[in-house]
Amino acid sequence: MLSQAGTFIGPTTPTNRLLISSNSAIIITATFGNFTNSTTVAAGGNQIPQIYFAPLSSGDSYALAGPAELIFSNAVVITYYQVTNSSIFTQSIANDPIPISIPTNKTMRLFGVWAPVNASFSAPGIGSVSFTLEPAQPAEFTGPGTLALNSGVFPPYGKFISYFIAEDGFAIPNQRFIAGPTGSYAISVEKSFDLTTWSPVLLGNTSDATNAYYRLRIQH
Repeated sequence: MLSQAGTFIGPTTPTNRLLISSNSAIIITATFGNFTNSTTVAAGGNQIPQIYFAPLSSGDSYALAGPAELIFSNAVVITYYQVTNSSIFTQSIANDPIPISIPTNKTMRLFGVWAPVNASFSAPGIGSVSFTLEPAQPAEFTGPGTLALNSGVFPPYGKFISYFIAEDGFAIPNQRFIAGPTGSYAISVEKSFDLTTWSPVLLGNTSDATNAYYRLRIQH
């Protein structure tokens, strides 16, 4: 997986576009500006207005897999990483429920949602529960099970979620997370400017044996 950082300054014009090509995705790490009734996702030959696009919270991130385009009618600033050959998927969500099956011993990890999404999770032989995916609220689900989603809005509006299935893990250079399987040990590196408030610069998971050793190495 390759990554490249970038910044988009809106609004969108014919010569100023935030395009995501096939077999790639963008991971949005910072948002600035007025996104109210001004954001549209173009995908699958359709332009889908977004009723709400919540500004990113600290430590959160959005993602959108291609082929797609993010369109902004207002002046905005978007900082992002574009990754190719990634395992990130984006699912469009209409008002009719859309089920996503999660295999046994696989974990679906969601990027932040920029608008609330109605959801339910069901596991065979156990039951189901309904809830709402909210902005700035982490979410992951381990199979076997089915995550059902609906937007709660009618065309031309729609919503999206982006996710990946955690395997042994992958890292995004200079980003804030590494993905790993559920139940693994967590390794974190944090930074602070005042030794009081700390924020993660690297989060890792490992499924290695409990007697493994780790070290931190920093190079210029």
